[in-house]
Amino acid sequence: MIVKAFVLKQRSIGKIASLCAPDTIAVIRPQRTIEGMFREAIRKTIQEKQSAGEDMEAIRKYFLDMAVNPAYVQMVEKSIDTISTYLREAMYVQTSSVAIEDYVMAKCARLCAEAVNQHVQGKLLDGTELMICSSDSKGEQHFDWNASKEQIIARCQGNAPLVISGGYGRLTSGYVVRVGKDGAHLMAALIAAVLKATTIEFHVEAHGVEGQEAITYDEAAHYCASDRAPFSSYAIWPAKNAGIPILVKDIEDDAFEGTLISTGSAHKTAVLSDKDLDLVTVYGTGLLGRVGMSGAIFSCLATAGVNVRFIAQTSSEYSISFAVRSQEQEKAQAAIRGLFKDNPLLPLDDVVVLNQAVGIVTVFGSRMRNLPGTSAAVYSKLGEAGINIIASAQGGEELSISVVVAAEDVDKAASLLQ
Repeated sequence: MIVKAFVLKQRSIGKIASLCAPDTIAVIRPQRTIEGMFREAIRKTIQEKQSAGEDMEAIRKYFLDMAVNPAYVQMVEKSIDTISTYLREAMYVQTSSVAIEDYVMAKCARLCAEAVNQHVQGKLLDGTELMICSSDSKGEQHFDWNASKEQIIARCQGNAPLVISGGYGRLTSGYVVRVGKDGAHLMAALIAAVLKATTIEFHVEAHGVEGQEAITYDEAAHYCASDRAPFSSYAIWPAKNAGIPILVKDIEDDAFEGTLISTGSAHKTAVLSDKDLDLVTVYGTGLLGRVGMSGAIFSCLATAGVNVRFIAQTSSEYSISFAVRSQEQEKAQAAIRGLFKDNPLLPLDDVVVLNQAVGIVTVFGSRMRNLPGTSAAVYSKLGEAGINIIASAQGGEELSISVVVAAEDVDKAASLLQ
């Protein structure tokens, strides 16, 4: 058995269908274009209290353009009408906008799976019936491995091609929820792990993992931390735990055999870059020797909904630096200042410093492990090119080195370190 994950585009639907042979499980997620169309319809309806009629008609046309049989046409018409009615009624109901979006986007994923299955004529499953989640006392959703495993074993049987809508699960209360970041690939890996598949294939709109022939699970996790990665690192751990290799293929390039993610070794060291970041540094005597200070800082950022992209702390315990998305830096600063203001045990001389418009360049690969001089080579190349390193960090597993530089130096630094 092979489990495959696809991002559906209109022009690739025939190619996807041809790859869904018997004994194949295909997990389908929408492309960003159609997701954006749905989210715009939701925004108009919920935030602006306006009719999203034109948007829904554009969505209807998007799916009808992929129709090849009357049954699919009827299904699309019914589904779009149901979503339109739901959005109109949601305008006047005090329902969480997140809950509304999750419900509608799950319907979008279902429509995409239906589009593929009309070609495949296999067994169609709604992913929300497989991925079971639970909610904790803070209202945060968590994936329920045991409950989902039971559903997967019970429903994913038979030799016929199985087509599943990806990315969304369901709480035990019945509410539809998004399954982590890029949940379709995670769903494919989880299904493969439960059913002991021989291989997992991710068919993406990229030349595998930076065009490499092979890469380890740990190296792939570093790569997938980048926003430009075609899937997230969440999708790797089930495959790694089950020992199932992942083949990352280019949906538009048959000549490329793909990148194999497994326990093997990479052929070369890779470089990633990330822009549109700001670096926030907290320093002062309030950090010195104070147990739990780092935990307090990052807990308050988590509570504020700020995602941290980079962390560096000196051994003197006098400063902590972290990088966040530029659009989140004000929220991050407010959270940190609130932490110090509301805690009478902390001194008042702690300072928050902001370096705006920075980027991160990361060199990663298993060949770096136990190789003396790797860090020196990175810093020397950048220094010789006149690129100032604002902050840096290296993982203890010796798989990666990340440096923070000015945004205008990111491309030059990445090119030098290739």
